[in-house]
Amino acid sequence: MDSPSRKEFFTRLEGVLMDIGRRIHAELDAHMVSGITGSQFFVLKKIDAHGRMTVSEVADHLQVSLSAITALVDRLVQAGLVIRSRDEKDRRLVWLGATDKGKEILARCVEGRREVAAKYFGQLSDKDLEKLLEIFEKILARLKSEEKNK
Repeated sequence: MDSPSRKEFFTRLEGVLMDIGRRIHAELDAHMVSGITGSQFFVLKKIDAHGRMTVSEVADHLQVSLSAITALVDRLVQAGLVIRSRDEKDRRLVWLGATDKGKEILARCVEGRREVAAKYFGQLSDKDLEKLLEIFEKILARLKSEEKNK
């Protein structure tokens, strides 16, 4: 059972994480290139990082529904940021790839996000940054482990 001090700690932690998340999320959204949403950014970033992917692969990697990714990809294609192309050997397979325009917008979004991170985390010492990253990596590893066990 949690002691009262641990319960208080977890209550404080929840409040701090929610407040930081809300504030940074709002600023990250403000640094997005006009016409692209945060969700579209993550899809475009994933596609670009892999060179080319199918819609199913993107959905799997981001752990979202196929229908949600299909709608996001449709908007990215309409905006000229992603292109669909049929596989030459298996015409049933449709590949997604970032266009030059998509790569340019992605680079601008990434730079804006780095500016936000530097603004708020840049005041921390290298030692504190390393410790913070180490803690978040431990939490992420736990999350990934639990996802595999489901």
